[in-house]
Amino acid sequence: MSFVSFNQTGSRIATDGPTENDDVSNDLTIWSFPGGKLLKRLPGRPEAVSPRWHYYATQNGVRSMANGALIVRATDYSVQAFSADERFVVQSNEKVGTRIVNLHRPAAVRKLGRHQAFSLAVDATSSRIAAGYWNSVGLWDAKTGALKIVLHGVGRYVDGVSFSPAGSVLAVATDLGEVQLWSLATNKRLRTISIGGGQVSIPAFSPDGRLLAVGVYGTGTVWLIEVRSGRIMDRQKVSDLGCGSAAFSPDGRYLITPSTGGLITWPHDNGGKTRVFKVTKAVARSGVE
Repeated sequence: MSFVSFNQTGSRIATDGPTENDDVSNDLTIWSFPGGKLLKRLPGRPEAVSPRWHYYATQNGVRSMANGALIVRATDYSVQAFSADERFVVQSNEKVGTRIVNLHRPAAVRKLGRHQAFSLAVDATSSRIAAGYWNSVGLWDAKTGALKIVLHGVGRYVDGVSFSPAGSVLAVATDLGEVQLWSLATNKRLRTISIGGGQVSIPAFSPDGRLLAVGVYGTGTVWLIEVRSGRIMDRQKVSDLGCGSAAFSPDGRYLITPSTGGLITWPHDNGGKTRVFKVTKAVARSGVE
């Protein structure tokens, strides 16, 4: 299990967790929150869920959250990200590079260069796309497909990128246990936070943009970072199988991660559970509990 996501109201969680002890399908499963009741199971392992929960991305393409039907077919698109307004999805792989696909007219495709991106993100206005490569991040105009600027000097493969809610900061996660924060006003790196453990998950900003949560695969830990100072607020061991995702609830009160113990439990430990943390109000005093 390596994926978690909240819906817009905070009443549901999407995961790739099992529905039974011997379930190894990694299909999309939807659960009530905070009750943990299974509500729906849909085909395909989720890699991303659109902001309004109308679509989800799998290796086979984009599917409907209503019934699992394929909306946009794809072959081996290893990285995908949805726009905030759900008009398009950005996809990238080694064969075709990076492209924008209109979700309402899938035949309408715009190329974003020939190179494969290892991570993708779309800002809250659906106007900018961040694409992470080796040692750099490209910022693209989503409307024109033009490359606006390249952020040089990341130093490692970019495994995850995320825009802050206000769009002023870009969080960059690397394959060598680092989180970098970049100013999009100056296009300069603000700071680097070293947390170790190898590959870092896609960074998750809290709704107010004050906190950043990431999981580390090598250590199975989740980390909470204060964006303004770069200070590590808290860290928790959540799994012996790696921590590949983190998500804040829409009100910022809860943080969820894949886990080997927590909200959804099974008699046998198969890594298919969700840990729920309560984010404290006194951020300067402590992080999660």
